[in-house]
Amino acid sequence: MYKNMNSLSFSPPAPTTLDGFKRRVSYLRVSLTDRCNLRCRYCMPLNGIEFFKKEEILSLNELKRLLRIFKSLGVTKIRFTGGEPLLRTDLPEIIREAVLLGVEDISLTTNALLLFSQLEKCVAAGLKRINISLDTLRQDRFLKITGVKGLESVLNGIYRSLELGLNPVKINVVVMREWNLDEIPDFVRLAQESPLEVRFLELMPTANNFEGTAGVSLDSFVPIAEIKDCVKKVVVLNKEEEYLGVAKVFSLVNGKGKIGFISPVSNHFCESCNRIRLTARGELKSCLHGSDLIDLRTPLKAGASDQEISSLIQQALLFKPEEHFIRPTHFQSQSLRMSQVGG
Repeated sequence: MYKNMNSLSFSPPAPTTLDGFKRRVSYLRVSLTDRCNLRCRYCMPLNGIEFFKKEEILSLNELKRLLRIFKSLGVTKIRFTGGEPLLRTDLPEIIREAVLLGVEDISLTTNALLLFSQLEKCVAAGLKRINISLDTLRQDRFLKITGVKGLESVLNGIYRSLELGLNPVKINVVVMREWNLDEIPDFVRLAQESPLEVRFLELMPTANNFEGTAGVSLDSFVPIAEIKDCVKKVVVLNKEEEYLGVAKVFSLVNGKGKIGFISPVSNHFCESCNRIRLTARGELKSCLHGSDLIDLRTPLKAGASDQEISSLIQQALLFKPEEHFIRPTHFQSQSLRMSQVGG
């Protein structure tokens, strides 16, 4: 049931959920599936990966129960991720369950390929904000990076999100030197023209993106300092906003949207990390780059009580590391398969 951890005993849960370094954990990222309808070069090797079997994935009822337990432990923010979460036909019901539980902040991360046709159901279920992954605004590059033709569908999903009143609508851009560094001005202009928050992210290492077949290399990495210099050549940024998340966010002197910067490698934010992750198979992961996985689904199916599951979660948090090991000088991750964990 446990991987890379000693056996954990059951004990009554504490009133709030703290890790071993007294950080209050209140943010849960839930991977609903490891399957994806894109094959992005920095996420999956070109020859693909072996997906989880259907019977291994958390069912709707199992998800509902785990969400209820996490909410009772003090989780106030939930982000649904994948793979691609829109591939789950029960996504609106999952969102609705989180709303009914009283989760304060519910969001979705998607590649938006299916968003235009499915967004209204998600909004009706209670979705109020969204993150959309988009690394290029050029048709030919979109095909090369993702392996499919779909840029127009993604853009339609973005503008439909604005029409339906989602706020904020965030665009996540993973910057890669040889693929899209020269498109930073185009993305900045997108933020100038529309009320979008365009966020530039450093490329994170995974177990498969630097193995020689995925289309990116160590030279692909661009630090946030360099990205920010490129942005400042195009637009004037206002003073940094007060923001509870990991991004450094700036409104524009002349523009409708905002620009954000996320630096998990060059300037990590582990000291304030308040998040944990639940994989599509029901495994708890306390650190994105950590190797520990706690199987919650097996005890769930074996009849464990809510209190017993709560205790497993709380005791697992004691193994949450103080910081991850990824640095520009130590740039590899053998344990992280992003499509299986979620962003």
